[in-house]
Amino acid sequence: MSLETLHTKARQSLASLRKTQPRIAARLFRVDEALAFEMQAWISAGNADTPIPSAFLLGNAAPCFALIGIAARKPALFWGALAAIPALPVLLALHWI
Repeated sequence: MSLETLHTKARQSLASLRKTQPRIAARLFRVDEALAFEMQAWISAGNADTPIPSAFLLGNAAPCFALIGIAARKPALFWGALAAIPALPVLLALHWI
């Protein structure tokens, strides 16, 4: 495997990983994935001076926007929370056994 192929595969893996967080948030809150990708692009562009688009603040899009914001700023917290959700019932069951 050449070095160029290795870099290409690594770049593709990183791009796929960056798309994972908005996909998860979109599925959790039943929001269109395209809107979730727009939210991620708006956050990563660093548009602190511009107002938040109104489409991001309506209905289920608001908590999705918040979760994507957390994922962009603190990815360890995002992945830790996702791991804690299925772990909670297991820990409770182990506590009562």
